[in-house]
Amino acid sequence: MSISMWEFGADGQVHAVEPSAVGSARSSSRGLLWVDLQAHDAPDLAAAAEGLGLQEAELDFLAGNRSRLSIPSSSYESVAAVLHRVCLTADQQFSFTELRVLSAKNLIITVQTATEDLPQLNVLDAVRTRPAGLTATDAVSGIISAVLREYPAALDELEDAVEEMEGLLFREARLDAALSHKIYQLLQEAHRCEWALRPLEALSTEGGSNAADSAVDAAADSGAENVPSPIWSDLIRRARGMRDRVELLRSHLENAVALHSTLLTIEQNDATRRLADASYAQGEQSKKISGWAAILFAPTLIASIYGMNFRHMPELHWIAGYPLALALMLGLSLGLWLVFKRRQWL
Repeated sequence: MSISMWEFGADGQVHAVEPSAVGSARSSSRGLLWVDLQAHDAPDLAAAAEGLGLQEAELDFLAGNRSRLSIPSSSYESVAAVLHRVCLTADQQFSFTELRVLSAKNLIITVQTATEDLPQLNVLDAVRTRPAGLTATDAVSGIISAVLREYPAALDELEDAVEEMEGLLFREARLDAALSHKIYQLLQEAHRCEWALRPLEALSTEGGSNAADSAVDAAADSGAENVPSPIWSDLIRRARGMRDRVELLRSHLENAVALHSTLLTIEQNDATRRLADASYAQGEQSKKISGWAAILFAPTLIASIYGMNFRHMPELHWIAGYPLALALMLGLSLGLWLVFKRRQWL
């Protein structure tokens, strides 16, 4: 079991907490209690659920049995979100892993899915630059910032792949099965990146709004001037900037799909036209062959009849029989030739 717990004191000190002492740590802590574990250890969290004050629905969310969890809107620090980390594998493929975040006042729980290509996020590094008196809101903003830092490298690789694909498709007008598979694979990766960035942008926007509302309330109570949170503004800017990059890449890929479909249609039309031309040429040759076969059939028929040599054939004794047979063969052949010539068979 790899459940890690830390207590962030108001003085900025960080202390490790044993899982067996989580109940007392939760009740006596004046700072933030952070519980970090891997996905396969989420069921083991049930033993500490009572000490942490977790409900059954929250345990189901952390265990991955549900993707959404209703959070009271009255609490600014209450967050339940499923974030998606990204990395490039050894074969330059995108790999996404889940990072579930559940926070409440003075408590934050993170459940990570670690792989060989994407190790577990170091939560202490994510909040190392945060000020003393760390709150759940500060921890959530640190997690979002750490996850967003993993996306530029993946988007750079996606942009390079899209540029290479566009060079083959737009400039060389290549059309083959490998390129078609590459286009649709890149489009799928762009959709997956956009899908993965949505909760990051939504959580950043929601956190910025909550921070602004909290600042308004604090300013109203103290009479001080309301100052927007620069941390959340930066997170919103970064998340939207990456989403804009993905939308631009998706637009390029959709144009590539449209061009690919057009080229495929043109190639199919050319193939159909070539097939029609070949069929037409074959039909013309068939007509010529059929015409000459009919022309040669007439004299052959007459010659075969006269070649029977039956005893009672009066034409055998006619003086004009032979010239008459030749004239008949020639006349029939000439007549058929004129007919086929007029019908443009020859």
